[in-house]
Amino acid sequence: MKIHIRNGRVIDPMSARDEVVDVYVAAGRIAAIGEAPADFRANRTLDATGLVVCPGLVDLSVRLREPGFEYRATLESEMLAAAAGGITSLACPPDTDPPLDEPGLVEMLKFRARNLLGPRVYPLGAMTQKLECRMLT
Repeated sequence: MKIHIRNGRVIDPMSARDEVVDVYVAAGRIAAIGEAPADFRANRTLDATGLVVCPGLVDLSVRLREPGFEYRATLESEMLAAAAGGITSLACPPDTDPPLDEPGLVEMLKFRARNLLGPRVYPLGAMTQKLECRMLT
């Protein structure tokens, strides 16, 4: 699919770009910024007037509520909320209940997240057992 994003404020810290310009996307990758490639025919055009177009954002300390706090929110609902806000990657601290202090818990969280739609999830394992600062995990 080819997408033409018109009139968005493109902010890209890597290239020091901050300007209102068109973006052309083909097969999920940026094909051009500014002028369309010669053979580019958009399947869809999005008007981004007044909106920001930028690389995906990263939440470095997300509370995914799993394991232990599923009554507040689910992994799926938290991931969908993050995606709606432009977040493409989530780092999950180990202070869950139980803490992420065993490889099995970390792998379970990674497995569950991989099978859901939304951002990539990077669980951070605890350095010490039960987060008590006594024994390394």
